[in-house]
Amino acid sequence: MKTYLIITSLFFCSFGAIAQQDSTKEIFAFAITDYIVAANDSITIIQVQMPMGSNMVIDKEQMGLLRHNYSNGNYDTSQIGWGRCRLIKSNYYYFGLHLSNKINKPQKNDLLYTYTAYPAKYKGRFYGLIKNAVYFEHVTGGSFFDFNTPATLNEQTENSLIDSLVTDIKFTGKEMLQQNNGHDQDIATGIFSGKKLFAAMQLVTNNNVNDFLDHVIARPQKYAGNTWKIAETFATWMTNGTPTVAKK
Repeated sequence: MKTYLIITSLFFCSFGAIAQQDSTKEIFAFAITDYIVAANDSITIIQVQMPMGSNMVIDKEQMGLLRHNYSNGNYDTSQIGWGRCRLIKSNYYYFGLHLSNKINKPQKNDLLYTYTAYPAKYKGRFYGLIKNAVYFEHVTGGSFFDFNTPATLNEQTENSLIDSLVTDIKFTGKEMLQQNNGHDQDIATGIFSGKKLFAAMQLVTNNNVNDFLDHVIARPQKYAGNTWKIAETFATWMTNGTPTVAKK
């Protein structure tokens, strides 16, 4: 147990040292592929694919830490293992991981956290989302943004993108109310307390969506590594009392 704690401490110290050496790098989460190979009893090789169209790289020997994806059904996002990037082939990166517990194995879509430099001049909310591998799509399908989107955004274009999220939420609330399928419910707590869900969805503002995105970025564990329908996820946030992050 003492050895494990020492290794873990050294790992985080190394992360801090790397950050000090290159201030352009930040921690990003990448979902691993289904390439998971046990090299021996203590080392497992996992693979990360850099999203298409990106010119970002992960340096060889860069350290990384693997955590479970909450949506894999583990509901435990604690550390699985840690290691370094040992091989690079095109946009595929292979990490040799020391597992923290031999019983706790990596699974496809688990999240590797590692340092890399992202070419964004404006680091707004969508930058915060992709750092945690969180994506949102329309109720009818199709993503609002991808991994490369924040590199093209400024404050004005980000606000326009948030307008699109608001429109989708309002549209979904209106459609669901018209369907009258019995899924409407009362909201007991939070910003929309005392209102019906589908009616309240049609009253959503940009500030409400900003509060929701700030919450996701501050507490990404349940959202990281997945693409969600914005209207459904926002509605869940509404019915859970609209928890928000304290403003600085």
